[in-house]
Formats: sequence, structure tokens, C-alpha cells
Amino acid sequence: MTAAVGVLREIKPEFLEIIALDPAGLLRGQIWRLFTFLIIPPPTGLLWLLLWMAMQYSILHALEMAWGEFKLTLFIAIGALMTSLGAVICGVEFGNAVVVLSSFLAYARLEPEREVLVLFILPVKLRWLATLVALWAGLQFITGSPAERTQLAMGLAPYALFFGSGHLRDAQFAWRRWRSGLP
Repeated sequence: MTAAVGVLREIKPEFLEIIALDPAGLLRGQIWRLFTFLIIPPPTGLLWLLLWMAMQYSILHALEMAWGEFKLTLFIAIGALMTSLGAVICGVEFGNAVVVLSSFLAYARLEPEREVLVLFILPVKLRWLATLVALWAGLQFITGSPAERTQLAMGLAPYALFFGSGHLRDAQFAWRRWRSGLP
């Protein structure tokens, strides 16, 4: 569906207005907008569209293999619904970038030692990419507008629900090690 939307965008750019996450449209009863915004690819050319789809497929396939269909669907649905709620609260149109970010962070949490090739040449472990992405998101949260903060908080809600307790345990463990003087 993402490929079809990417091609339709090239042919008829106004098509995106029908499926974008528009809070006014949601309030008028256009319920499909709750989920259709998820299939809008970033505004790039066709080559980048193919790379985007390959990345998305890899991430979502790995999450499905780890969790199963139900849990993955629940993860995506929570992200979509929370992002939609944030868009309605703020009264501005949100994209799917933070929901995609949440999926990437989940993938990196499940497979932190997997290496990806940045720019097709530089091997980097997902652990470090996820750390950079999390730092970037934190900076955006600190410096962003209220709408940007809402979008980040709502879009990352499924990640927090699924992995928040694990991060809390990790932080408590690191704190205890530090307090006891262990390396």
C-alpha cells in the first residue's frame, strides 16, 4: 500500500489530502484517517521510496517474527491511535514519522547487536543507531513546540508501553552497580 501511495503521489499529489491525518477530517467522521496516514511514505523520489519500503518491511517483518501478528498489530494500532489523539488535541496534522521511529526503536531493542550498513558502507550496530535516534528525539522534545512534543509523546507511547519497564529495570540495575562501585 505504501508503494501505491508513493506512485499515486507522483501522479496526483492532492491524493494525500484524502488519507493524511487531518484532525478536522477525523472530527467530521473520516475514521479511515486513523490508520491511512501510516502508509504515506516520506516525500522523496521513487528510488528512495523503494529503500524506504525495504527498511519498513525489514523492521516490521522482524517484529512480527519476534512477537507474532497480534502483538505487532497492537503495537502499530496503539501508535496510530495515540498519534491521532494527539493530532486532534493539538488541532494540527501529524505524519507517521514518530510511529515509524517507535517501530525502529522496538526493532533495535529486540536485536541490538544486529549491524546495518549506513550509506551502504559503514557497519553500525542497531544499539548505537537507536541511541542516536533517542538522543535526537530527546532534543526535539526539549526544543520543540508543544505540538511537536505531543507528537513525540503520543507516537512513542507504544514503545513506552512495550519496553518502558525493561528500561526502568536496566536503569535500576545500572544505578545499583554504580552505587556499589562495580564497573
